[in-house]
Amino acid sequence: MKICAITAKRFRTLEDFSLHFSDGYCAISGRNNAGKSSIISIIQHFLDNSETYRYSPYREQVSYASDATQWAQDAPIELSINIKVSSKDDAELFFFVGKFSSINLPEEGTNVEFVQTWHKDLKEELTCRVQGHDVDNQTAREIQKKLKSSSNLIVHNSTKSSRSIFYASSGYAEVLETNFSSEDRKRIAEAQTRYQNSVKKAAKQHKEELDKLLGRLSEKVQVELSSIGGGPSSKFPLAIKLTDKRVGVSLNNWGAGTQNRTRILISVLEAIRMRSSVSEEYRTTPVFVVEEPESFLHPSAQAEFGQMLNSIAEELDLQIIATTHSPYMLNQSNPSANYLLERKASRGTPKETAIVPTGGDNWMLPFADNLGIVPKEFSDWSTLFGTHAAKVILVEGDIDKEYFEHISDNYPEIYDIPSDVEIVKYEGKDALKNTSILQFMINKFSKVFITFDLDSKRELENALGRIGLEEDVDYCPVGIDEPGSDCIEGLLPPSVKQKVFAEQYEAVAALSSGDTSARKSARSRIKQALLREFKAQSFSKTEMLKFRDLFRKIGKSFK
Repeated sequence: MKICAITAKRFRTLEDFSLHFSDGYCAISGRNNAGKSSIISIIQHFLDNSETYRYSPYREQVSYASDATQWAQDAPIELSINIKVSSKDDAELFFFVGKFSSINLPEEGTNVEFVQTWHKDLKEELTCRVQGHDVDNQTAREIQKKLKSSSNLIVHNSTKSSRSIFYASSGYAEVLETNFSSEDRKRIAEAQTRYQNSVKKAAKQHKEELDKLLGRLSEKVQVELSSIGGGPSSKFPLAIKLTDKRVGVSLNNWGAGTQNRTRILISVLEAIRMRSSVSEEYRTTPVFVVEEPESFLHPSAQAEFGQMLNSIAEELDLQIIATTHSPYMLNQSNPSANYLLERKASRGTPKETAIVPTGGDNWMLPFADNLGIVPKEFSDWSTLFGTHAAKVILVEGDIDKEYFEHISDNYPEIYDIPSDVEIVKYEGKDALKNTSILQFMINKFSKVFITFDLDSKRELENALGRIGLEEDVDYCPVGIDEPGSDCIEGLLPPSVKQKVFAEQYEAVAALSSGDTSARKSARSRIKQALLREFKAQSFSKTEMLKFRDLFRKIGKSFK
């Protein structure tokens, strides 16, 4: 199941609000009290059936008295949700909707929309449309009941652990919604005397799958599961330990960041198991909502975890909706799936929630807001956001990138850089001075190496050092310490420079002009001419020694 959209009128700060969701990983950000929790409340209202779950967090029902927009004039609250039900991944719900509504549904799936209204006099109304057709009130209520009872939503609030249950004999333990198959449940019911062993056997796949998810993180730990008692229906509470192969420690005794991240992955595992542990005709694919997944994690761990949640959503075709204050938890591969909320103000008083447009050139606004920087400063890094490689070399502009790529293609014997390393440009040395953005960019990847012109070394080395970068390990200046050669062109064979300088004598003369614009234009013409001449010729290994030394230095940092 996927949530397509929600709307709200006069609900808390959502006076006239609508939000259309992406199918995969969606990230909602904004300042405190911007309306993020209200959006989650709407989703929970229509999809969650908390009262049937022993271990679910407490959730309040919508109430006109407490939820109506304060500055509205006694107008009703109106909430709606539009969901997409797949005939394959939500087979049971799809069959029920079609059967109960008597509507001939398309084979690929259908859209179901609920609209619910609350009046000041406590009157409530519910309407439902299936595949664009209105259904009667009784049918609407029955479909709503089925939707809520089908376990179509998993919610994880990182600031409120709802999984820890106290057992007198064993203290606090984590609750893993195991969703055992019917065969497992029957075997356990028939063999009470072998209860512990049966649960352990049935939980084996959960251990393997959770180990697999944890194995995607750089911090290598494994999970151990053990039964601590009975549970209702298909839910068995399991004690969880994490081990790094030297010592096994109960999850409650690990750091808060590790606890939170592991609990989120347990919830993801539940979503996966709910789709895969039952036969096809009873299959359901829940939406996974996680609030503040970055809680208690170091920025580098946030970056890794954010990428992981992005990839899990894509690989498993799972809709994950996150609320966050972290730029690392935003969707970096599809910025259009990031939603930035703000409160509009009237006479200095915050009022209704609005969505900040983030399409086109405004893609960086959620990132800038969470980093606390000026949005335009992201413009020098737009190329990097389209990069999915784990390892990258950052080079200063298009010309440097062309040198690297040309040498890689034509002189592989000196290009001593692994094939899985991507060359990505940034726009000018000033981009490296903004260490907030630079650190954020570096955390996107497993390894980054930065190059810049030698003439910028004095300006940049202090800034790079402040964020822990080391020369020849994380960055290096390019060029040789001679007039006019303190850039990548300084590594060119002398024959190239001699020929181009002779042909471009007017541009060379303009380099000493008092006109800044003329100097800049002349420098650009010379650089382009040098690149063309270099690409037009072939050179021996001896003539390429300076480039060879550069690539050896960079290649060493990736080994």
